[in-house]
Amino acid sequence: MKTGRPDTNTLLSQLAERGLAATTQRLALLGAILGATENHVSAEDLHRRVCEQFPTLSRATVYNNLAVLAAAGLIERLETPDGARYGPVAAPHLNLVCSACGGISDVLIGDPEIELLIARAAATQQFSPRSSSMSVTGLCAACVG
Repeated sequence: MKTGRPDTNTLLSQLAERGLAATTQRLALLGAILGATENHVSAEDLHRRVCEQFPTLSRATVYNNLAVLAAAGLIERLETPDGARYGPVAAPHLNLVCSACGGISDVLIGDPEIELLIARAAATQQFSPRSSSMSVTGLCAACVG
């Protein structure tokens, strides 16, 4: 569980490292994702949260910035049965996605075996990964029982 929104200097540094402009909307969006108490949130949820600070913020701006942040490796985009969800980029991990309730659990974060698998896969194509995650879809314990 996260403890809250990262400070502005941390967000500015993350954007600068990726060569991205630090617009106020982008900072608010990145902060909302990294500070969320849920693992992954929808674009609509993010739009509602950021609109509290920027009432005229368009959905298009949210979606465009989410695409930019995901492409830069600053956030993770995860496809679920309920649509795309966005979350922080953890160390290499598995996402367990429940196809019934839509719940998402991040597991095996930083597991050396996953890191080795990613390194092996990247080496086959001389690929330099920025971030990685894998998803397994199924039923969570609450939906099975």
